[in-house]
Amino acid sequence: MIKQKNMQALKERRPELHSMVMNTARSTKYRLMHSEHPKRYPNLVNNSNGMLFYDNRDPLAASRKLITDKKINVPTLSVFLGMGLLYNLMNYMDMFRLTDASFIVIENDPELFALVVEYIDIEKYIRDERVYFVIGKKPEELYPIMNSLMNLRSNKFFAKAINYIEEPAAFVSAKDYYLGAVRTMNDAVKEVMLFYGNDPLDSLIGIDHTFVNIKEIIEYPGISDLKDKFSGRPGIVVATGPSLNKNIHLLEGLYDKAVICAVDASVRVMKRHGFKPHLTTSLERVEATSKLFEGLDEEDVKDIFLAACPVVHPLTYENFKGERIVVYRNFSTFEWLDIPKGTLNIGPSSANMAFKVLEYIGCSPIILIGQDLAFGTDDITHATGSTYGEKEQQYLTHRKNLMVEGNYVPQIKTTNVWNTFRKFYMKDVAEFKGKVINATEGGAKIHGAELMTFAEAIEKHIRNIAPADIPQQIKSFLHKPDKTEVLDYYEKTLSKVQESISYCESTMKKFYDGYLKCMEYKEKVADPYKENGVYNHETGASLIKQTESLMPIFSEKTFFYILMHYVQAYYIRAMVEIQGIRAGHDKTEDKNNAIMVTMKDMLAVMVELIKKMLKLLHILRTVLEINLKKMKKENGED
Repeated sequence: MIKQKNMQALKERRPELHSMVMNTARSTKYRLMHSEHPKRYPNLVNNSNGMLFYDNRDPLAASRKLITDKKINVPTLSVFLGMGLLYNLMNYMDMFRLTDASFIVIENDPELFALVVEYIDIEKYIRDERVYFVIGKKPEELYPIMNSLMNLRSNKFFAKAINYIEEPAAFVSAKDYYLGAVRTMNDAVKEVMLFYGNDPLDSLIGIDHTFVNIKEIIEYPGISDLKDKFSGRPGIVVATGPSLNKNIHLLEGLYDKAVICAVDASVRVMKRHGFKPHLTTSLERVEATSKLFEGLDEEDVKDIFLAACPVVHPLTYENFKGERIVVYRNFSTFEWLDIPKGTLNIGPSSANMAFKVLEYIGCSPIILIGQDLAFGTDDITHATGSTYGEKEQQYLTHRKNLMVEGNYVPQIKTTNVWNTFRKFYMKDVAEFKGKVINATEGGAKIHGAELMTFAEAIEKHIRNIAPADIPQQIKSFLHKPDKTEVLDYYEKTLSKVQESISYCESTMKKFYDGYLKCMEYKEKVADPYKENGVYNHETGASLIKQTESLMPIFSEKTFFYILMHYVQAYYIRAMVEIQGIRAGHDKTEDKNNAIMVTMKDMLAVMVELIKKMLKLLHILRTVLEINLKKMKKENGED
């Protein structure tokens, strides 16, 4: 009966685990036994080493003591290393009754999970959306899972307050695995903080470019027009790694069989060999990216569609003389604009973007070439013919180097930046429903992608594909807004900008008032406490409450759409810092003082950031008014 209930829950809520249990062979590795407790709670024995998982006198009490001894102050994000009979999870959730929390259970042995499913009633935990089971994963499979979990809900705010609850018996048998899981979680935390935690001014540049590029956004078609339009057709990502020199010639004859999506830096390299992609991706904000298209004339880019994110420098659009397709990243700024074009969850590089574009339009398999993400022979960084040379100086002089697993060698040298791109690839590959083939003949390993030569990939997956006029198909699917639609978007966006200016002015005043409350707290509570050790609890509690009353602003829908992408770097850092303070073991008074200092600094920064946003909104309003007036004049409405 217990197994039937558990299996039904798995089938309905966690089909992958249901399938895993069905396919897991049982052995005599583990044995259940009754404990000495009057209620005869089950205990578990690892027959391979004779170790009991719990104190046999009272297994549940032993688990509870393990958790209590950790003196956890912020229980919101917890990782259970080894599952045992799930007593640690059961006790933890009973001790900390949280509605908004994440409980991550990591267990390396599928056989143990299958045994628990058979004999222990865990149905409610299987059905609980706060519980995440990571069972039987190889070490190299953990990173994309941990990265995705850290991106869920508010988990990233607790980066400094992660609670690790280890199952002691599991550590004895698989210590390296679980220590590796902790390192992987730490890596995922760093990457998530890097993704969200860029300098706000960097985000401001992206917003500035987006506003300047508003004409491109309004007047050109979006990637949404191509969703799943190329289902079943292979896709090729052409990056500019050194190994591209080895196999770029094999693109001959593939133009009408596979959708070729090149990163912006590859267009010139492909031209040098007499090839063209169908699509090219670009998402860097820097002006240097625009030089990748400099000197390419209309004939060079004929039938090539620039699938760019509008955060790119305006010169990137200006230098590209061909057609455009607007591709949004998952940024709130684009949601605020409310001009539908299609949003992709894009990683940090144009190659990561190319992969997501091909996935979005339905391609499978997706074949990667030139995706070295590592140095080539003699520290070569890029393929011959690259705009900035085969040895791009920024990778040779300003990057931290490290060694990672190679495709064809045990270890290969890469940079921290390339490794970030590689990790995002691993996450994207893990989430992709089709097949990914890494035909990069060199470079760093992307776990989850099948490794083969480009020649093999062509023979197996492209050679017998029916030819098609792919550029013509792309054109036929795209809908370029007509004059009426364009005019309507200009008018709606102008109205939205005017409303947003009013909202930002109001929010800035509220944050400034909050900043003044923090200063009052410093003067009336924190400073006297430091001087004489006396803490004014009544005044302190009142000022803390008034300051914390501002926090719901960050959850407002309007704030999210207009400001969150811009301010999130500082906001997330502040929230991580605050949760870290709360998780510590200092006196309550010291914690309050530290939190109010963080709040004061955050609110002061918010005021200055919103001032800068207001300047951009005024500029956008002017641009919209000019374009709108010009359009109306052309339509004879002036």
